Amino acid sequence: MKHVRPASPGRWELWTAPRRVIALVLAVDVVALSVTVLAAVHQKVDATDLWRFAGLATLALGYTAFSSRVERTWLVLVLSRGTKYVDFLSVWTFAAAVLLPSHLMAPLVVVVYLQAWLRASVRPAGRPKLYRHMYTLAAKLIAAYCTAEIVMRIDPSGLTHSPAVTVSALAVGIAVFLVVDTAVVALALCASGAGRKPSELLGTWSENGIDLATLVLGATTVVCVLYAPWAAVLVLPPVFLLQHQALLRQLVEAATTDVKTELLNAMAWRQVAQREITRATQRGGSVAILVLDMDHFKRINDEHGHLVGDAALKCVGAALADELRGYDALGRFGGEEFVALLPNVDASGARHAAERLRRRIESIAVPLPEGDQTVSISASIGVALCPDNGASLDDVLHAADDAMYQAKRSGRNTVRVAPAAAWLPAAAS
Repeated sequence: MKHVRPASPGRWELWTAPRRVIALVLAVDVVALSVTVLAAVHQKVDATDLWRFAGLATLALGYTAFSSRVERTWLVLVLSRGTKYVDFLSVWTFAAAVLLPSHLMAPLVVVVYLQAWLRASVRPAGRPKLYRHMYTLAAKLIAAYCTAEIVMRIDPSGLTHSPAVTVSALAVGIAVFLVVDTAVVALALCASGAGRKPSELLGTWSENGIDLATLVLGATTVVCVLYAPWAAVLVLPPVFLLQHQALLRQLVEAATTDVKTELLNAMAWRQVAQREITRATQRGGSVAILVLDMDHFKRINDEHGHLVGDAALKCVGAALADELRGYDALGRFGGEEFVALLPNVDASGARHAAERLRRRIESIAVPLPEGDQTVSISASIGVALCPDNGASLDDVLHAADDAMYQAKRSGRNTVRVAPAAAWLPAAAS
């Protein structure tokens, strides 16, 4: 058997990251280690603490063992689709923060997260980078210490004063844990340049809702351990259920989302568009469809490579999402073609939206890997409406596609609206 030598400190992956990321990771790790040492100096351990430690360790390690298959599926999604990984280990971290002294809480959290990292063996990418996992661990420890401190200040009796005080302390503790953990993660995203929008830095409402539910289960574990230790095992089924529901949501998103642009894929877009067209024909409304095709996209791929082409696609997808309304259905039909469905828009509004989008794309400068150079892009856009150009999705889509090709023949980087009479039924004439 071949012996694999561990990498020397000088070859750790951390040193390949940007300097600001290195500084932040080291600073957060040092803070977590320092607080661990300082918090453990004057604390004592009794038999109750040891029993609680053993119980929480059994629950936490049992959870990670039985959820390993789901975790691997989730990590495949993270590595292949770039979906966000949801950490359910906060259930046990929060419970340990409230119930255990720091020199028992810290080893429990470290062992649980280390086991999770060792189990995250996904090919071909391998395990997540260790320094990122350590940063996550440090963030959880810092959040746990802040939670323990605030809960102790609210109820110095150790949550044995009264049910009302216990609930209040746990509620405040949940808020503190969520805010601190989110803030430390947001710092890493800012330093790495991975997050610019508030939803990217702080998470979406759905993601924060899952985190909140996880911490509520952690608080439920605390109550069970305090008042009915035998009932703590009943927390496991809700944790598994929450994990499976969150994974199911991620799988649905992966099945309906284009991986390069994060817009709807062709099949999902058609389903949404068909519902809107049906609603418009039944209620007498108006719906506009925009078909957008990037100009000279093959030239971009041939001259600059597919990575630059992918970056251009992402820029166009971001422009669509930024310029159009939140409830407009946006999708990528494949290649360099995009589609947008705009409910409750007339011909004038649709043309105005298409022109605004055309100007936005024209202003995009896609960076090249060689240095400070960029490449400009443009798009030709066709517009059609229901019922002006037909009463079915295929009719309106066909009319918008023809209008887009007319824009191509007119010199590209322009907008054309399908004539209203082109697709009306012959009986109407």
